Amino acid sequence: MKKENYSTGATRNDLGGIRYDLLYFDFIKEMAEVMGEGAKSHGSRNWEQGMPEGTCMNHLMNHLQQYLDGDRSEPHLAKVAVNAMFMQFYDDRGIHIEEEDNENG
Repeated sequence: MKKENYSTGATRNDLGGIRYDLLYFDFIKEMAEVMGEGAKSHGSRNWEQGMPEGTCMNHLMNHLQQYLDGDRSEPHLAKVAVNAMFMQFYDDRGIHIEEEDNENG
């Protein structure tokens, strides 16, 4: 592992290209607020149980379309990102839920 050397003489292991300092933390805070809103409605870790990919994609696309239509009444892009995060989480863990006919979808 590569070491970073500082003018003070201190060294630290390099994180291998991971750059948290390049993230936009106001956006991450918006995502956390969306997650808090969901936790109040559905329980803190409810989403980790899994949902059909189509459900996540429908919610993601709905919020993306609302944003593209100019609606700024809620944090639509943070909700897009949260749904994408759900899908990545399920994919990483091999969680695949079959679609159900649900008219309340």
